[in-house]
Amino acid sequence: MGKLRRAVVVVVLLIFGCAGIKTGQQMTLFDETSRAYDRAIRWGEYEEAFAFKKLSDKDNKLPDFSDFRQIRVTAYKVKQTVVDEKSFSKVLRLVEIQYYRMSNVTVKNLIDHQQWEYNEAQDRWYLISGLPVFE
Repeated sequence: MGKLRRAVVVVVLLIFGCAGIKTGQQMTLFDETSRAYDRAIRWGEYEEAFAFKKLSDKDNKLPDFSDFRQIRVTAYKVKQTVVDEKSFSKVLRLVEIQYYRMSNVTVKNLIDHQQWEYNEAQDRWYLISGLPVFE
């Protein structure tokens, strides 16, 4: 009976260990994805940033990238990151962005509320919310 108990304990530990590794890999992928998105926004590469967006049947039109080309980001700071601890497949981020338009050098601030979701079938994180709204 002792061997059976040890075998059950080993199997349970392996199952939980594998789940923890998978979650860790998923969150590492989120870190890499969000850093790439952040870089794209910081450097004004909005077409590249838009590639992170998950398109739906209702929301499948491209933004006006010519308007985005008038924007220069001067600061980009992640203020808060909240991970759904039940599934580890949803993340909310609050990002403070300072920017100005080329036609008006007044620096403005905005808080970007980002919603991210993990697609297990594609092993990829998608931006569910849209690109930042620059006024």
